[in-house]
Amino acid sequence: MEAVKEVMTPEQVADYLQLNKDTVYRYIREGKLAASRLGRNYRIPKENVELLLLATSTSSIAREVLFSRLENVAGRNSGVPPGEVEKDIAEAIAEIRAGND
Repeated sequence: MEAVKEVMTPEQVADYLQLNKDTVYRYIREGKLAASRLGRNYRIPKENVELLLLATSTSSIAREVLFSRLENVAGRNSGVPPGEVEKDIAEAIAEIRAGND
């Protein structure tokens, strides 16, 4: 497997998560995995994949921490550019990971 990139195709996400690519496309259609559509192609930021993993975690503590942090981020970022919101979310994920290690 090649190095994980910051922005991935659905096929790269499928490889990274060890899933069928059809499953990744279904997650995109169902809104479980946020992706950007560029022409006829999808691109998925790695942070979105990490959020999917946290949101579907079997650990209720991880889910509660994630949703609590996301509510805080959303409240603080009303009217803030999306890039800064993504940075806040990435920081929240890093903090959650540090707490679970």
